[in-house]
Amino acid sequence: MNTNLSVDIGLMEGRTFIIGRYGHIYIGGPTVSKQHAEIKIIGGRIYLRDLDSTNGIFLVKNEQLVYFKEGYVHPLQSIMIGEERHTIRELLEIVGEITVFEDTTTQLYFPNKAVNSRD
Repeated sequence: MNTNLSVDIGLMEGRTFIIGRYGHIYIGGPTVSKQHAEIKIIGGRIYLRDLDSTNGIFLVKNEQLVYFKEGYVHPLQSIMIGEERHTIRELLEIVGEITVFEDTTTQLYFPNKAVNSRD
């Protein structure tokens, strides 16, 4: 499944990324909650969960919107949060460039180098 991602999902294992107006993955607009949803990587799979947002999450299936509360999703799955449509892959690529991979030194991962926040 992860062959569709341009980021190393292994670096995201066990991490939680918040989607919304305040979070790791910014999506703005009046119909998006401050902390609308979260994506977790569990065992190399992608788990999406609505955080009791006002307007919910919708999967796009056959160009129809289907309400979604939580569960595993495929990287190519399209979703609607607020009035914006994104694939799961697009959302993970946003955080892929800044994934923290070592808690003890708060290093950030960039495609070509590691940056230590204490420098």
